[in-house]
Amino acid sequence: MTKKVKVIADPEVIKLMLEDTRRKILQLLRNKEMTISQLSEILGKTPQTIYHHIEKLKEAGLVEVKRTEMKGNLVEKYYGRTADAFYINLYLGDEELRYMARARLRTKLEVFKALGYKFDEEKLLDTMDRLLEKEHEYKTEISNDIEAREEKLKDFSNEDIIHAIEWLSMAKIGRDREAIKLLESLGEILKK
Repeated sequence: MTKKVKVIADPEVIKLMLEDTRRKILQLLRNKEMTISQLSEILGKTPQTIYHHIEKLKEAGLVEVKRTEMKGNLVEKYYGRTADAFYINLYLGDEELRYMARARLRTKLEVFKALGYKFDEEKLLDTMDRLLEKEHEYKTEISNDIEAREEKLKDFSNEDIIHAIEWLSMAKIGRDREAIKLLESLGEILKK
């Protein structure tokens, strides 16, 4: 049975998920079970390559065989995700993941510059980085709680659950004095 939310806390699994082809496979399997040949055709990769990536995703507990069908003499396996939503935390202390998180923030700075904002880049990066670390900490905590109580949430849509995680994490940030100071600092740094 597919879970609603699955928290991924292992840095090696997170890195595995962020590889381009595996990320695309997980996206394609979000709404539909698919075979190796279907994935291969859509992604323009050989079936052997897709099989290799599927095996890595299976070993990590991210995909599984959902059903099989007989096609002539062949058994076709249909793969699906083990959760509707995976929650990953790039702030787990792993240096490579922290670097990736900070690199993603640098792109946002370019957007801010294009919109005419002027700011101290390092100060803004440090503020955003610390805020995101807090947000990820709270979302991980909430996602773990949801994962543990999934049976109570079976009647709610994935979208509703994801939005609930967002709102609950904002509520926690609203009670965190350091986070409030960081938000105030962000407001001072990012103004025209």
